[in-house]
Amino acid sequence: TYVSTKGQTDNFIPSSCDIICGKGKDCYDHIGNKWFRHIVSLYIDEYLAAGENKFKKIKVVSDIFNKVQESENNTGFVSKDRRSGEWRAVSVTRAREKIGHELRIIVSRREKKAEKSKKLYHEAQKFRRLYVIQQAIFVELKAKSDMEIALVQDEEMDEVQCTMMEDNVIKEIDDTDLMYMLGLD
Repeated sequence: TYVSTKGQTDNFIPSSCDIICGKGKDCYDHIGNKWFRHIVSLYIDEYLAAGENKFKKIKVVSDIFNKVQESENNTGFVSKDRRSGEWRAVSVTRAREKIGHELRIIVSRREKKAEKSKKLYHEAQKFRRLYVIQQAIFVELKAKSDMEIALVQDEEMDEVQCTMMEDNVIKEIDDTDLMYMLGLD
């Protein structure tokens, strides 16, 4: 069996250095779990480099397990027994499962963050292109008409609004002019 802190047996109270296996905010916010997530994050690039190679991934999990075991903090993996309410050290197998689970969570979060950044970048690119097209149309309109065009940029929304003196100006642009202004001719 695996013991939590070096020389410690079952039925104890976990220290701030122990890693609590469980769900919920208390486990997540525990100091030992925060330290654990930091340690796991140091190995994430090595885990990703392992790709589909199961043996390399197992080695990463083993390296993390050994790092935790060799820490000066007497750190161990513990859980609370649901029936008795007593704290107990978990098995090596369960500790390794906890490490693997945390690696997968970090990878998933990283992928979601990358996808969100990519999506935001593409949205920003669309707005930039629309703004350039809109500016080209306004320049063309200004050249074809003596009317005043005022642009107001809303800093919060990053939208461009156009205020025109005449309502029928857009109707004066035929389809070929519009296609030319948009660069689609």
